[in-house]
Amino acid sequence: MGWKKNKIIIIGIIIIALIVLGIYPMISKKSLRTVGLESNSGTLKIYTMQVGGENSPIFQGTINEFKKKYPKIIIKEVPISVDGNAYAKKLLSDTLAGDGPDIIYFNPENVNVRKLQKSGMLADLKPFIEKDKDFTGEDYNKNVMNAGVFNGKTTFVPLSYYVNSYITTKELLKNNNISLKDNMSQKEFMKSIDAYINSVKGDTKKTLFASPVSITNFIASSGIKLVDYENKKIYFHKPEFREVIENYKKIYNTSIKKEDIQSSSGEEGYAAIKEGSTLFSNDEFRELREMFQSESRIKGESKETEVVGNLPTYTGGDKVIAVAKECMAINANTKNKAAAYAFIKTALYSKLEVKDANIEYVPVSYIPTNKKAREDIKKQYVEIFVGKKTKFSNKGSDMVFEKPSEDMETYYNKITKNIEKTEVTDNTLEDLMMECLKPYFEDKSSYEAAIKVLENKVNLYINE
Repeated sequence: MGWKKNKIIIIGIIIIALIVLGIYPMISKKSLRTVGLESNSGTLKIYTMQVGGENSPIFQGTINEFKKKYPKIIIKEVPISVDGNAYAKKLLSDTLAGDGPDIIYFNPENVNVRKLQKSGMLADLKPFIEKDKDFTGEDYNKNVMNAGVFNGKTTFVPLSYYVNSYITTKELLKNNNISLKDNMSQKEFMKSIDAYINSVKGDTKKTLFASPVSITNFIASSGIKLVDYENKKIYFHKPEFREVIENYKKIYNTSIKKEDIQSSSGEEGYAAIKEGSTLFSNDEFRELREMFQSESRIKGESKETEVVGNLPTYTGGDKVIAVAKECMAINANTKNKAAAYAFIKTALYSKLEVKDANIEYVPVSYIPTNKKAREDIKKQYVEIFVGKKTKFSNKGSDMVFEKPSEDMETYYNKITKNIEKTEVTDNTLEDLMMECLKPYFEDKSSYEAAIKVLENKVNLYINE
């Protein structure tokens, strides 16, 4: 999911390709304040995620900058491929066994962080953060940073997050007599697209969403409480939960399903919007730049005007729910926790310079937790990309990157400044929910019967 490569081909400037191919990354002279480890020595063991035989950009940038700032601390790299989810499997099994790396880098979509939290193998970062003057509310949104709080301890820090977003166009909405207002509630959103949903039923050539919508992500975006892992409680019998499930059932039955996909480019939504076969593209913005680029892409490929928004909360309003993406934690058995904390801090904001391209690249994917990293990416897009020609596929025509529109600026501010809370995905819970509720979605079971089975299985899971 989160580790797919960006397939956009940028004529003239191919930043991502340069870095992933390992073309001489050099560390920027700009860096965060050190943590007083100048005289510290020792070793930090790190599992480095390998993409195409090379360190992922975030590891390359962070490791190089950390070595420059703390030359006496040795970084022991253990390279592990992402193929077949090998990295996530080894990271989880080794750490739960009391071993593993000193720095735990993970994506909650691939690593069950709940098991790590319950195991006690994640050190508390709270004492370090409370003493650190760099962690101000201005640079780090507490509603993102607090995603890792478990039983009063800060067990991990999100380096980045995302907001469940959709793309459509003004023309698509107008042609289908749909009006999407700002800050709608989930109920209002579903009502506004109800006629389109009814038109999709039985039509194999039309979809509501061009890619599968995760049930736990949909619930997370609503903002309602699903499971309390700390107190081992579930909230499946509340009326708002049933309402959200009923809404998801409509989406599930009118959108592409996971089991129908044999392979994915991650760009199915753009193609479907161009063809007019879907209402919403929910392709991931794997980098913040992709969100800014999306307007130019929609305009260039479909000749229409983009509308971008977030899946609404249950109650509506201008707040959004974020979802943690790339995260870092410290192994509780680490002997040098101060050095490990310094590494995490370095990862929150580091840069790579690309030789012969005069470009400094912020390697964090999705939406960086660090405000300066976000602003640097936005500034780089405007200064380097805007006005440049590009081609998004071999068959595509040339188009020009344009400055973010006023609507895009408004959406950017919303998803960076108006975060109500940050949820953490749980693939085990996702699988259990789909296993138990799918019969209801397919009208092979009653809601009550499906919920009873789900309740029993989830209770067993959270009480393991």
